[in-house]
Amino acid sequence: MKNFKLFFLLSVLILGSSITSQAQLKLLSGLENGTYEALSKDMMKVSSQEMVVLNSNGSVDNFNQLVDNNNDIFVAFIQYDVLLHNEENSPELRKNLRVLFPLFLDEEVHIITTKGSKIINIEDLKGKKVAVGTPEQGTFVTAATIKRMSKIEWKDVEISSNDALAALNAGEIDAYFYVGGAPVKSLSEISKDSKLQLVNISTNGLEEVYTTKVIKKGTYAWQKKDVHTLAVPTLIACNIHEMTLDTRRKLNTLLTDTKSNIGAFEKSGHKKWQDVYTKSLYINWPYYYLKPIVE
Repeated sequence: MKNFKLFFLLSVLILGSSITSQAQLKLLSGLENGTYEALSKDMMKVSSQEMVVLNSNGSVDNFNQLVDNNNDIFVAFIQYDVLLHNEENSPELRKNLRVLFPLFLDEEVHIITTKGSKIINIEDLKGKKVAVGTPEQGTFVTAATIKRMSKIEWKDVEISSNDALAALNAGEIDAYFYVGGAPVKSLSEISKDSKLQLVNISTNGLEEVYTTKVIKKGTYAWQKKDVHTLAVPTLIACNIHEMTLDTRRKLNTLLTDTKSNIGAFEKSGHKKWQDVYTKSLYINWPYYYLKPIVE
């Protein structure tokens, strides 16, 4: 009898946990302490539905999880260049993936080196050892795209963006890429006495894919000068493949909650909310809006 009661109790707990998990909206953000995570947590604070923010290895990992129809992930932050990169091999992506709603932000491309390295502009990376993130990260795609389009040959070193600073300080690399909405939390926590500096990126035809940006001096305590760089448009995407009514309700609630709180986010949320824009002639991808668009 005791064994039966124990079995019954465990069954109830497991079932309850499963129901709770299914009832929650899971928003796939990005690296721990990254911009996606901060924005997602702001959205979770005002959510009128059960919601959980999940970390990932980056924008490519987000894409892979989003297109995997064997899990319960159907909404995630994704860099626009990651979408375009994958569309080259999968033209049918536009049938299943949608921009959740017109809310975009530009993530600045940070190239970080040390003072005294004589790496001032991106052209100075030629022949240098440069960390480009890992294949799961959007940074990896961005670095590869910039390298291909600029024709600047540096030596790729696959190191996670979160581990690259230690490698730079240890002299294992000469510089590293980090794509993130400025100010990136992890970079903001570095002392003003740090020997780090940002590298200028000239366009050289890169404006076909990226927008131009200036990271103002003082954005980071250790940054002494304005730096000209590029930015990657980022969006929130959803997978509408075989969408259920429950999924549609979750997405519509997320959409409504977020749109109605943009003003509050700009005042008290992550600083990047101040740069969010809702119209873009540059983003050429189907939208979800309040109902999925099925072609």
